[in-house]
Amino acid sequence: MNKKRLLGEMSLFRDLPDEALDLLSREVLVKKYQTGETIFRQEEPAARVHVLVGGRVKLFRSVAKGREQTLYLVEEGEPFCLCTIYGTETVPVSALAMGQCSIASFPGPMLRRQAEKTPQLLLNILRVLNSRLICSFQMIEDLGLRDIYQRAASFLLHTLRARGGDPGRITLPAPRQEVAKILGTTPETISRVLARMEQEQVIRARGRDIQILDIPALERIAG
Repeated sequence: MNKKRLLGEMSLFRDLPDEALDLLSREVLVKKYQTGETIFRQEEPAARVHVLVGGRVKLFRSVAKGREQTLYLVEEGEPFCLCTIYGTETVPVSALAMGQCSIASFPGPMLRRQAEKTPQLLLNILRVLNSRLICSFQMIEDLGLRDIYQRAASFLLHTLRARGGDPGRITLPAPRQEVAKILGTTPETISRVLARMEQEQVIRARGRDIQILDIPALERIAG
């Protein structure tokens, strides 16, 4: 594996000088995980920053009575656990492989030192954090101000805009059980909501494949 080339293709390390990529390629650890395998657990010591090379990872928090709140689905090429760079003692979330995954990881203190010497790396980190902050604002708004019908419509619109491709068709990024955890409800409720949208001819759902029949209607539902 050409680690330097691999890192150069990641958005976190885009446009970095060769000497920075050389150092990072010497420090990187690439590890594979199987479906359902835990990458790290909430409140474990924060030590490394991770980048998803392939597959999908979910970040979640465990709450009372064994319940989980899924906070973010990490897509290929995205970094996570960036809090380690800035001296956080423990990780605030757990990370779980949702399929076979390959993950590159770096010592947090090393990446911080490199960011202090490389303005482009610091800029790339800020871009990631800004994107996550916007996602957090959207989640807070959805959970606090919208009912489940509106939250589901907002989630479908966000997925449609984030993934590009066919403007009228999406594939849910996770099974309905995981989508329910993101939206703070149950899989049964998600199925009822999608069925209602089908009856109103807003969407057509076949498993995880969703065809958007009426985008303006979906936007009105989302509010």
